[in-house]
Amino acid sequence: MTYLVLKYLHILAAVFLFGFGMGSYLYLIAATRSRIPQVIAQVARMVVFFDTWITTPAGFLQLGTGIALVTLMGLSASSGWVFGSLLVFFAVGALWLPVLWLQGRMLKLVRQASERGEALGPDFQRAYRLWFWMGVAGFLGMFVILLMMVTKLYPHQLLALYR
Repeated sequence: MTYLVLKYLHILAAVFLFGFGMGSYLYLIAATRSRIPQVIAQVARMVVFFDTWITTPAGFLQLGTGIALVTLMGLSASSGWVFGSLLVFFAVGALWLPVLWLQGRMLKLVRQASERGEALGPDFQRAYRLWFWMGVAGFLGMFVILLMMVTKLYPHQLLALYR
């Protein structure tokens, strides 16, 4: 029963990471494309809130339940796909703190532009581009982790099966 509860929580955390993470990412991209500071400010405020209070805790739940499952199954954290998944997870996690900081910076800059009735400046554009590409890298990493979790293989091992 413990295994099933942990696995359920692990999958639920993955759904939250993907769902809220991707939703926040796409909504902020769409809002930014509007170029309307008031719209971007409203969406950025919600993105910062949800990523701080839902997506981030889901990441910790993901890690905790993953470690518990590996331990319960008697696997070593340094073996095969488990080690690979942890490496990619920590790489994606290393992107997360700068992403949260950039979101807060973008929110501050867009609020200032909105209050002054100005267009978004180059500081916002730089922060947005960096945030955008860090998001691309982070989600690619999450897709790789999911692939390893489901198949219990490294991506190159999976590709070798189709040669």
